Amino acid sequence: MAPKKKILLLIIYVIATIQFVWCYLWLTRPYVNTFLYEQGQERMPFQGRSLMILPMRWAHQSDTLHQLTLPFENSPFWFPKPVAPEVLTQAFIDVVCLLLTGYFTIRIYEASSRRRLLTPIVYPLLLVVCGATYIMHTVQNFRFIYDLPSLAFFAAAMYLLYFRAHWMYFANLFLVATVNRETTLLLLPLYMLNRAVENGKIRWQRLVRPRTLVVVLPLAAAWTVWQIVIRRIFAGNASEFYPRLDWNIKSLVAPQAWPQMLSACGYLLLFIVAMRKRITDTRLRAWLWLLPIWCFFMFVYGILIETRVFGELIPLVVCATTIILEELLLERMFKPRQLPELQVNPTGKRELEVREAA
Repeated sequence: MAPKKKILLLIIYVIATIQFVWCYLWLTRPYVNTFLYEQGQERMPFQGRSLMILPMRWAHQSDTLHQLTLPFENSPFWFPKPVAPEVLTQAFIDVVCLLLTGYFTIRIYEASSRRRLLTPIVYPLLLVVCGATYIMHTVQNFRFIYDLPSLAFFAAAMYLLYFRAHWMYFANLFLVATVNRETTLLLLPLYMLNRAVENGKIRWQRLVRPRTLVVVLPLAAAWTVWQIVIRRIFAGNASEFYPRLDWNIKSLVAPQAWPQMLSACGYLLLFIVAMRKRITDTRLRAWLWLLPIWCFFMFVYGILIETRVFGELIPLVVCATTIILEELLLERMFKPRQLPELQVNPTGKRELEVREAA
């Protein structure tokens, strides 16, 4: 692609990202009280996801950001009121997180694709899938301050794993991301699945080989220690940390809940499972084994109709979907097939005929 076209696409992507973030902040309701969160007084486990405390406290105390919010007060039609400094900071962080997620997702797609035919649509597809996952709800339309940072952390982890970066990079990212949200525990089976791929094949015995466990077990221990420490620090806070089995069972038996639950990852989870054999990259096919682990974890501790609990899977889902579409396109382009064609018969009546096409 010509450099000018790349620059134009980048500008369009940035504008689309800003629009997405403003819709996200306006159309969803914050479940976490930002002021209480800054003071360490919010409910658990939300308070324990504490990485975003630092930028929120800084924004609250920044005179410069307070001044920057003033112009937005004159445009109530376009922006939700009030536009607090914390909102501006969260908007900026979310835009950066989405752009980084898009970059990592595109890089993984290009490395795993045979032809790279669909690179320009990877980021738009990512935004569409994010819209369905984080915004398109009829009930439980909540947002959480740490969700999009968590998405970016997972995308970065997948990037490091796919390109076989040194394990120290993954470990450091894991530790920082764990402070943001405890779902990083699910990065450990992804690490094991990634290490199980060798010479284009999945070798299950490699899941638990010593070179893998020497990384996974210390990180699992660090994750456990952090969870114990953070629960002791905020032991006096109110808590909503308990299994959600009853809620999820009720949702599964309620047909009206099915459309929203299926909208997780843009209705594409079942699609990539059904079409997984079209994924030519062995690494991505191996990563799909994370899906049942994720679903089980979220069935116990998450609320399934809050499809944001599947958000961190979006980079994997977008890459897999784009590769599947590319393979279907290539098959149509190069495989002989029967194509319908309209023909006009001697009586002047059009009828559908079938011709052989190469």
